[in-house]
Amino acid sequence: MLEQIAKPMKEYTRAFIFCQVEPMREKDVMEELLKMDEVVEAHMVTGEYDVMAVVQVKRMFLQADYDNVFNSAIAKVEGAKYVLDTNPIVGMASKTKFPESL
Repeated sequence: MLEQIAKPMKEYTRAFIFCQVEPMREKDVMEELLKMDEVVEAHMVTGEYDVMAVVQVKRMFLQADYDNVFNSAIAKVEGAKYVLDTNPIVGMASKTKFPESL
């Protein structure tokens, strides 16, 4: 299989934000998250957390990826209605089989 680093992956930082939400509010949170420009996907998941948001922000010159993601996306997700707790995971490097899907 051909794996490559897609151009958007070089220009953007992706993070996965796991959200614990109020009971029975998963779909409401997903809809709210998808209204945010930085959120490109929202998934209802099993386990300790209820929803996973995939966020993507443009890389900033001379700014750490985590700081950039936090300043532009994580704080917004944490402030969303019905979100009780979050666990953000910032990708360090990425590859994909589907560069056209980004």
